[in-house]
Formats: sequence, structure tokens, C-alpha cells
Amino acid sequence: MVSNHTSAQSADDLLKKVKSRLEKVKDYAADGNMKMDVDFIRIPDAKVKVYFRQPDQFRVIKENGISLLPKGGLSISLNALLSGKEFVAVSGGTTNAAGRSLSVVKLLPIKENSEIVLATLYIDAASALVYRTVATTRDNGTFETQLSYGKYADQGLPDEVVFLFNTSAYKLPKGITMEYEGSKKPADRKTASNGQGKISIRYERYEINKGVPDSIFK
Repeated sequence: MVSNHTSAQSADDLLKKVKSRLEKVKDYAADGNMKMDVDFIRIPDAKVKVYFRQPDQFRVIKENGISLLPKGGLSISLNALLSGKEFVAVSGGTTNAAGRSLSVVKLLPIKENSEIVLATLYIDAASALVYRTVATTRDNGTFETQLSYGKYADQGLPDEVVFLFNTSAYKLPKGITMEYEGSKKPADRKTASNGQGKISIRYERYEINKGVPDSIFK
């Protein structure tokens, strides 16, 4: 059950705390393990290298040379949502999840033609960590991200990210585009079958603020 105790002002203050923590990480290169349970993309579990650079550059590269370029919902980063330029924050009270009381903050787009129609953040007010996001987009449905934290919590970086989306009527390449190096790209399926898609990345270690070359994002 969601209560309505949180004021609009406290929602803005909470977002500022989250943003302040995230802005300390200018870039990172991380090693992780990726699992994909998506019926229209057949890829075995694999080690990946994940790169990020402010404000919203992000890339995942598998060990065998296949690169995953997230678009649409998967690239909806917290940094973009918290920029303060595209959205207005509205308090949604608090809710209990996984034994934790989380503040609910809804982000409404300022522009009428924004790709994101509504985003909801679930934030631990004490730690200023975001544990869940739900974003409804104009063209690619609703996406959910679940985050868990450990040794990199002080930097606001998760130990694991789980990305969930409805594969029904999910079209390529707007959602996820695969680039195969040294091999032919398989024919895209126009629409996935019914069900839920799941992509998870468990991070082993981060290298933070060491610099990431431009070539990674080209």
C-alpha cells in the first residue's frame, strides 16, 4: 500500500541527494556477468565489459566480440532522469518493498513529445539509493529496472541490475540492437512472442573515474 506523506519539496530534495551521489562517478569500466532471458535473442550467459560516461553514454561488450547497444528503455539512465531539465518531480508517498521502506517519486516529462511518458523511482531516503525504476515510454512499452547494492553503494553503483520488459509487441531495432563482429547479423523478428523479457548484469568490479576513451562509444 502506498501512503501520501511525502511532500513535493521533499521529493525534489531527495532527488538532489541521489543526483549528488551519482555525479561523483564521471565514468566507469566494469566487469560483470550477463544473463539474457529474451525469446527473440538467443545468447548464452557470458562475461561482459560495461562502460559508462556522463551524462548518458553506456555500452556493454561481450567477451566474444558481440556488442550490445542498449536503446529505448534499456538506456533510460538515472542520470538522464535526474538532470532536472526534462522532468518535474511529484511525490507518490512511500511503499514497502523487500523489507525496506521506499519513497516513491514520479517524474512527469515537460515536453509533450517526450519518449518517456512517466517514470517512477523507488528510493531509500536514508541512503539516497534507487532500488527500482519503472518507465513507460511512448513507443516501446513499460520497462522496469531492479537494483541491488553492496560494496559500491557509496558511489551509487549497483552490484546487480535486473531489467524487465514485456516482449509482447516489442519491435527491433528500437528496443535492443545486436551488432555481430565478424559474422552476419540474423534477420530481425518484427515482433516477439508474449511474455516477459529479462536481462541481468551482476558486476564483479568497477574501475571508477579512470577515463573511458571516445572509441568505446563509436
